Amino acid sequence: MNIPTHFQCSLGFALALLSGGSFAQELTADSLLAAQRRVTATMKDLGKAKADVKRHEARVSEAEAALARSQRKVDEDKAKLEQARKGLEEVRSSAEATQRDYDHASREIQRLYRERQPAASPNP
Repeated sequence: MNIPTHFQCSLGFALALLSGGSFAQELTADSLLAAQRRVTATMKDLGKAKADVKRHEARVSEAEAALARSQRKVDEDKAKLEQARKGLEEVRSSAEATQRDYDHASREIQRLYRERQPAASPNP
């Protein structure tokens, strides 16, 4: 049994290419030109894709920055709200104390007024 060796296969392939002559050269030239065109087109597509990636990365970065600003604003607003609530409670407490003082003073004035009124005497 005769098993072809690597050298015999390569030699056979080379002879087949040489026997094809100009047809093989035209096929190779056309294939090379087509491959170059595909590479050029692919490079353009790759450039566009990289530009798209950069644009999207910039958008993500801007969105993250906006989110961080919004979160800081929310935190500031929460602190303001808490401060306002605390102030409201203090003012309510003060208003209640003032109301109690007013009520006490009003009762005191009414009492003093009644004490100064002459007693009603029955005059016929």
